[in-house]
Amino acid sequence: MTHSLHRRGTEESLKDDYVLLVTSAYGFNHEGSKDKMRKVLEEVFAEEPANIGSYDTGTILSGVDIQEIRDALNDVPRVRCSFSTKEKMLAVLKKIKELDQGMSVTVSGLTEEVLDMAKELEIKPHCINLSLEVWGNVEKLPSEEVLELVTMCGHGLISSGLVEDCIEKVKKGRMTTRDAAIKISHPCVCGIYNPDRAEKLLEKYVPLKEEELA
Repeated sequence: MTHSLHRRGTEESLKDDYVLLVTSAYGFNHEGSKDKMRKVLEEVFAEEPANIGSYDTGTILSGVDIQEIRDALNDVPRVRCSFSTKEKMLAVLKKIKELDQGMSVTVSGLTEEVLDMAKELEIKPHCINLSLEVWGNVEKLPSEEVLELVTMCGHGLISSGLVEDCIEKVKKGRMTTRDAAIKISHPCVCGIYNPDRAEKLLEKYVPLKEEELA
């Protein structure tokens, strides 16, 4: 799932950020796979993902409930979501393995952490994809702080202008970090944007209190 590979940031900020894609394969096992994927969806949702969504409905961060996502599964059903802890990601993968529905499973995260989970679950990864940075006239890119938030939507639907506006409102105390994290999430409809990581990234902009300045 290459659109999840371009998340930017330090190892510290990325260590609790995992993306999961579960999908059937068109022309191979997609026929009759909706019910199988609904079972996967139920197990995924039980582990309380940070975000989960659908192209057809939007995400839970925009007010969509899991039943709407369940009903919107199409003929080649997919589950896309993000988790904020390795423990939850590991628990979900264990459940999916036990279900054994024959679906393709892709996990994005720090390579060492993902391989560690695969080893614990006795799974041999089929392949590993890596991002090789951004090439071209990189001087035209937004600041690194903005890119950390923008690149959590791999389809490029989150604009730098939206992020910059939310950062300014957080700096001025006009918006909480959580509200800003949710607002930034709205254009990303598939569910891989992680609001918990976004909130942590935005905390650096919270105005200092008088006692902290003293």
